[in-house]
Amino acid sequence: MTIAVDGRHARRDANRDKVVDALLDLFREGELAPSAAQVAERSGVSHRSVFRYFEDLDQLCRVSIERHAASVAHLLEIDDLGKGSLTERIDALIDTRLELYDAVAPIVRVTRVRAPFQPLLEERLAADRARLDRQVNEQFATELANLDPHERDAISRAIHTMCSLDSVELLRQSNQLSRADTAEVLRTALGRLLTPPRGIE
Repeated sequence: MTIAVDGRHARRDANRDKVVDALLDLFREGELAPSAAQVAERSGVSHRSVFRYFEDLDQLCRVSIERHAASVAHLLEIDDLGKGSLTERIDALIDTRLELYDAVAPIVRVTRVRAPFQPLLEERLAADRARLDRQVNEQFATELANLDPHERDAISRAIHTMCSLDSVELLRQSNQLSRADTAEVLRTALGRLLTPPRGIE
């Protein structure tokens, strides 16, 4: 009896995973609001079963986004944060942000669309933005510390904005820049912002 019950649980878990994976695949393909029928067809699970595993599509969406977030959490980290020359630290930040963008862009688009209607997703977006902002402050703590408070706040906010996934999206999608060209734009701009004018230490 125990084996049979365990087998049913394993099948249920496997089918639940198929549903989540199917929804994430549809998101990656540009579907911002896939229907239950699309998810069922992609996953190979019946339409009825989709709602046996999840209360509604909102719950399925939340679970899927949380799973995706866990799978890419390592991309939020920068090795040796705040260490190295300014050029090395700029390159490290840009490389990390562009790699993160490539991994999460389709899911972030969906999250932004749904966040106003799902507070938990709004909270996740806010927490991720705050985490990335703190990362910038730590990565360039030496340069920012040398500025007066007003200038430090302005430069910090400018870097947060320039290196946000929103800005990368604008450069990659609206401006149709390649990853290499996007990196060069950000590298040049960050270098100008963080390098003191000639003659000023």
